[in-house]
Amino acid sequence: MPETRRGPSPSRPPGEPLADPTPAAFLDTLRRSRLLPTETLDALLEAAPEPARESARALAEHFIEIGELTHYQTEKLLSGRWRGLVVGEYHILAPLGRGGMGTVYLAKSLAKPATPPYPLFPLVALKVLPPKRAREEEKTLLRFRREMELGKHLDHPNITRTLDAGEQHGVHYIAMEYVPGRSLRQVVTEDGPLAVGEAARLFADVAAGLEHAHERGLIHRDLKPSNIMVTPEGQAKLLDLGLALLVDEALPEDIAIVGGEGYILGTMDYIAPEQTSDATNVGPRSDVYSLGCSIYFAVCGMPPFPGGTAKQKMQWHRSEPAPPPQSINPSVSPAFARIIEQCMAKNPEERPASAERLRALLLPWAGERAATGISAPHSDREVVAVLDSRQLDPALWDAVPVAELVEPVVEGIPLPPKRPRNREPILDLDDEEIARENAADLRKLLFFGLGGCAILAAFAALAVVLALLRRL
Repeated sequence: MPETRRGPSPSRPPGEPLADPTPAAFLDTLRRSRLLPTETLDALLEAAPEPARESARALAEHFIEIGELTHYQTEKLLSGRWRGLVVGEYHILAPLGRGGMGTVYLAKSLAKPATPPYPLFPLVALKVLPPKRAREEEKTLLRFRREMELGKHLDHPNITRTLDAGEQHGVHYIAMEYVPGRSLRQVVTEDGPLAVGEAARLFADVAAGLEHAHERGLIHRDLKPSNIMVTPEGQAKLLDLGLALLVDEALPEDIAIVGGEGYILGTMDYIAPEQTSDATNVGPRSDVYSLGCSIYFAVCGMPPFPGGTAKQKMQWHRSEPAPPPQSINPSVSPAFARIIEQCMAKNPEERPASAERLRALLLPWAGERAATGISAPHSDREVVAVLDSRQLDPALWDAVPVAELVEPVVEGIPLPPKRPRNREPILDLDDEEIARENAADLRKLLFFGLGGCAILAAFAALAVVLALLRRL
């Protein structure tokens, strides 16, 4: 068994340093967390060397060194936090990132999946919906539950598997196959645009997984580079079914859950034209359009319509041609560019008829599968050692585990939902798009604010000149 990497000592929360608890208080918090069974903890303490028992921090470092706890877990325990480190049958090891509906953690499974042919997946990616958000945002809870159910329909090597889903004490979670690597968005952002051969091979993988989803009646509706994982071996896997729609399903009465006419769901850089009018009026070719936009990003390093507001992007997707890919990246041949342009046809009938047809168009261009340059950990302990680091995302590392945020429900009279004051479509944007829209609004305010100040200054200067002239 490879030697466990001993990382840096568990760091204290930022800000004012806190005194470490006593060893007895630390052990009491550890017992409350249920991370280690009482019998196991007693045996570990008995076997611990004397120096490791001198302080809580020394104990924490010892448990990390022997592989029983992680830096993330011990940091929370040293600060007195024990809730939220165990969710259902899963022990949270370290945060992986934030999704559109919740936080995703690297977690250890303590139970075998009940449904064959899944093998035992000791490490999983555990998506957790914050309980407070589940209570206050009904649409988010219902979408999360839909993702829990829809993921069970799919079983394909190019789609991240949903292994388990459940709820415990108001905490909803989805356990997914942990996929090492980087998202396609990270790959392109960090390494630059892909060569045509590499892009064709990766998107042939994505198209294969997408065809499987379409055969099962699922339309993804949110295909984009950040929802495509690239493994160290160079395989592409599709993930995130948070906005997926079943063909011919009975739509819920609340339009905010799955969208509809006048309620737009999706990511505006990659959304199909027909989806910008009615989020439920979609089919397999809508996903093909989004896949075309994603290929464009992969070989050009930018989406087809960068910049602009969400409403402008929708209009451009409906009516404007994107700049030819070869005008941005000359290494893209006109023949390959035509495949991208065909996928991005405004009329769905002019796009490839299926994801399988698109895959057939891409395969002749596909290069040999090559490693991505990311070394793949060979054991679960190595995976944990790589990801158990504050430096990966300090803000997420310092946050309270979402499963700890269970608050008592206060009974009251619910207020009726506010209705929009106009008939403009409602745009359900993700966090990244909201940030971009807010930044654009701030730039406008600064522009007009500075412009107004300049006009006032000019009038003031004119008044001074007139006053001097009167005196003369």
